[in-house]
Amino acid sequence: MQPDVKRAFVFGGTGTVGGAVLQELARRGVPAVFTFHRSEDRARMLALELGHTAVQVDLADPVATTAMLDAQEPADVVIHCAGVSAGLVLPEIEVAAFQQTMAVNVQSAFLACQWVARRARRCDVVLVGGLDRTQSLPLPAHFAASQGALSALVMAVAHELGRHDIRINLVALGPLDGGLSAGLAARRRKDFETFSALRRVGKPDEAAKVIAWLALENTYIQGKVISANGGI
Repeated sequence: MQPDVKRAFVFGGTGTVGGAVLQELARRGVPAVFTFHRSEDRARMLALELGHTAVQVDLADPVATTAMLDAQEPADVVIHCAGVSAGLVLPEIEVAAFQQTMAVNVQSAFLACQWVARRARRCDVVLVGGLDRTQSLPLPAHFAASQGALSALVMAVAHELGRHDIRINLVALGPLDGGLSAGLAARRRKDFETFSALRRVGKPDEAAKVIAWLALENTYIQGKVISANGGI
């Protein structure tokens, strides 16, 4: 761990991956502020158990998200774990569902990057997604579109903010034992396991270790998509 890391900010801390990240940060002695939307009981439990601080916000609301960020102290590490998806086929995806997915998955990540950029101080930013730009996978179209946007966002922000010693990367996760992956049909989950080099789905704590390493120990990886998917 970098010795001067003092504070982390985690988007989506009550999710499966976000909760595992908070656990890993606590294990490493890094205090965090984390967001939640509806899962107040889980947020309270995580804050009490791990010593982190919870803030409630609807990440689909840009005004509320911006106001929440403006009220925060600068962070040394920003981790964006928030994400929504639904297993719909293309003709069934309504515009409202597309907009909601893009707002939570991409817009809030964009606002986080702006928040970091305006401070122009050293920071490590890690976005968490589910597509590494090399795969051809059967994903819901609106979710896939959001993931493509995240990888492009990382590339652009890395070039713009690198001179300020701000690093930003994306961790692309494969199916996990929980979280958004819980919505996978049994047949689809079996397909992923079959084509995984490890022949299994991942565990949230395995994902958290990769994310925490990139946030706390990386010094030279910049603007990249790091695959942590079991070899799919």
